[in-house]
Amino acid sequence: MTNITKIFLVLNSGSSSEKFSLYEGEDEVCSLYFEGVEENGKKKYICTITRADGSEELMDKKWDSLNEAFKEAKTIFEKEGFINEAHPLDGILVRTPAAGKYFTKHHIADDETFRQLEKAKLTYPLHVPNAIRGLKNAQSAFPGVPVLTLSDSEALTRDSRRDVEYALPKEIIEEFDLGRYGAHGSSYGYVMGKIKELGILEKKMIICHLGSGCSVTGFIDGEPVYTSMGETPLEGLMSSTRAGSIDPTIGALLGEKFGAEEAIKIMIKDSGLLAEAGSNDMREIIAGVEEGNEKAVMAYNMFVDGVVGKIGEFAAKMGGLDAIVFTATIGERSIPVRSSVIGKLEFMGFKIKNDAVLDKTKGYVNIAEEGFKPVYIIPTNEAAYMIKKAGELLDDLAK
Repeated sequence: MTNITKIFLVLNSGSSSEKFSLYEGEDEVCSLYFEGVEENGKKKYICTITRADGSEELMDKKWDSLNEAFKEAKTIFEKEGFINEAHPLDGILVRTPAAGKYFTKHHIADDETFRQLEKAKLTYPLHVPNAIRGLKNAQSAFPGVPVLTLSDSEALTRDSRRDVEYALPKEIIEEFDLGRYGAHGSSYGYVMGKIKELGILEKKMIICHLGSGCSVTGFIDGEPVYTSMGETPLEGLMSSTRAGSIDPTIGALLGEKFGAEEAIKIMIKDSGLLAEAGSNDMREIIAGVEEGNEKAVMAYNMFVDGVVGKIGEFAAKMGGLDAIVFTATIGERSIPVRSSVIGKLEFMGFKIKNDAVLDKTKGYVNIAEEGFKPVYIIPTNEAAYMIKKAGELLDDLAK
């Protein structure tokens, strides 16, 4: 049985930022966010501390590098009284991309982890260096504390999956360790766990994770069978700044012109809604649609059609669909997006009522019109899933 009172530090390492979220059990008690700012032509790092009551405070200090900031984080948590001899840190969690079979499981970081991360730089040149930096800083700043890599595909890596293979020569598959491992696994793992806990599991379900990154996964009897993301999160749906699935020749041409790393950056950071509408914020795009902005209308329609297309594809492959779930920021909060998506699926037996709101006491809401198939909103909690899995891993090692 996992001890829910364990204290974990969850890291989110960016190229110019570092976020530390401290959890006691599944409750976030404090977070630190370090971000870079320009000062007299030089980059400095400032820190905002957010406490459990939601209050924020900009700390009266600046750091020259994220590495220095990392070391300071431990001191700040100790001064705040969250980490001490009576309440030691049980583990540090770093989410890792699903680059190869090794990262379809959770691990205690060791030499093999870093060896595998070096290999993963080929397909994740933007994300992996940040993960390596976070892991090494964690080991240095918190000696003796287990540092865990939490797989972003573990919840999707099941024998039930029918879409893992790529139709490429086997020697290429083996050389680069390629597979449609998928992403957003922590979100899908949490939401499907909540579905089972709530007793609302249907035979054939689709979960739509719609946030800054977007994906869709189909489940039969609670087990994943199809997911929209592939070897990397670039495959599948267009999202805030990602292109989504495009003709592979375009990627090859971009790689030839700009080099592989810059080409990947273009497709990850400079594309998607941002490229189409000039904004990566769905709220701004919806406002543009209401004003008749042609670029906003095109971006919005492309986004909705992408989601509808994946739902229809997976429903056909599964031989039907009994329920749809929306989660993540857009999925949970955007009435227009949900209405637009479900509005195209009435022929499949789905229709929603516009006045439905989330019942926070239940943790979910069915927004379907009476007599139609269920459409649920279920808030995700990726950190809670990561913490649960980290606790299980540490408990297993302690046996």
